[in-house]
Amino acid sequence: MSVTIEGQSEGQTEGQTEGQTEGRIDLAGPAGTLLHRRRLRNATVMQSFGIDPVSGDIFVLQVMEHDVQLPGEPAPVPYDTRKADGDLCLTRLTEAGAIVGSMFLRGFGHGVSLGVENRDGTVRLWTETASKPNSAGEGYGSAVTSFAYADGVVLTYGSPGHTTPYTPHPSARFLTATIDRARNELIVRFSLNGMNWERYDLAKAAAGVWEPIQRITPTLSPGVFQGYASHAGVLYTLHGEAYSAANPAPGNAYLTAVDWATGAVLDRRLCTAAPGLAYREPEGLAVSVRDGVPHLHIGFAGEDPGPRTCTIVSLSGAPGTDGVKVLTDWQPIALAAGVEADGNAPRGRLISLAGTPMLQLSGGVKGTFDTDAVIGHLPDALTPSVTARANVPRNNSGGHSVARVEAGTDRELRLFGGRAANAITWAQLDSFSATWR
Repeated sequence: MSVTIEGQSEGQTEGQTEGQTEGRIDLAGPAGTLLHRRRLRNATVMQSFGIDPVSGDIFVLQVMEHDVQLPGEPAPVPYDTRKADGDLCLTRLTEAGAIVGSMFLRGFGHGVSLGVENRDGTVRLWTETASKPNSAGEGYGSAVTSFAYADGVVLTYGSPGHTTPYTPHPSARFLTATIDRARNELIVRFSLNGMNWERYDLAKAAAGVWEPIQRITPTLSPGVFQGYASHAGVLYTLHGEAYSAANPAPGNAYLTAVDWATGAVLDRRLCTAAPGLAYREPEGLAVSVRDGVPHLHIGFAGEDPGPRTCTIVSLSGAPGTDGVKVLTDWQPIALAAGVEADGNAPRGRLISLAGTPMLQLSGGVKGTFDTDAVIGHLPDALTPSVTARANVPRNNSGGHSVARVEAGTDRELRLFGGRAANAITWAQLDSFSATWR
């Protein structure tokens, strides 16, 4: 392990007091959800993602899928060729999971990491570029660059649509970038006599002035590298593989926290969030700050055999109170057709109780439910990867006063127990509290 800090003494970074590590998010904490099993523009595995600090929109990179033909190309191009050439698809989604735009990036790399800026309303993205094949014939970036997001545009390496590519050394390979918003820094990762991470002032880098603040070469545990993020003095990394016969649930997705000041590992934890996903390959890390609270987001590619989907889970840096932490505050639940609110409209939230995520519901529904029925549609933030269920009060008919409510992995909220001879006319959800995974 090596640490080089320009203009500072080793072992202390700016803004850090002795004995304190800023930016620390509990890797063993309970996880909530940002996106749940969302399709992207292409059907391939997500590689990384970033979050717009203003709108909250999520940008996801993936290698372009098979047989896409872009303008100017004489024929559809196979997936293996796209992968070798470093051709990427960029999808833009809202926090609700709706696709609102996309771009294609030709000759950029594998999409290992992504930084998102918002400069006075203009979104700029930092990625690898100048793709070169590795020993397996897969394209990876040999430099980093930035460009303005422009919906529907095909951006080709070497065009004037991106900034001048930068590399810290002509022999550096596997370059990627992300942004540490807490310090307004650009973080660049590259391979050169080991795997290195460097910090740069973001504004200077954007202006083409590249002055490294610090370089670290931490010693990390073995595993398939899948992404990184940085926040206020802590570098986070993600390693792991998809579920398989050799890697069954809970899998081998590991999060590691590294102290920028010393390059030392602060913590390493197995991430068991979203256990019910089929395939579940860890892909990408990002940090966002909402209402002053940092969140570490972990990406997972899902579905087998595909098309692949994007799931993003979140670890909150908010403190708990007496063992209780709010992971997702109250959110409305959209009612299904023919279902009415009974008193207060249905809503839900996620809390952590002694480290266990719990889904709580409130409000009530009414109607004529003479069969098992969908009563509402869950937002991604409340949708589990394993079905959550609990009993709730209902109208007392025929001696039955309890019904079962299930929050499904398909975003549906269902009511069970209604029959033609014993219809449910109302059900209260205030008593619903179930373990959420």
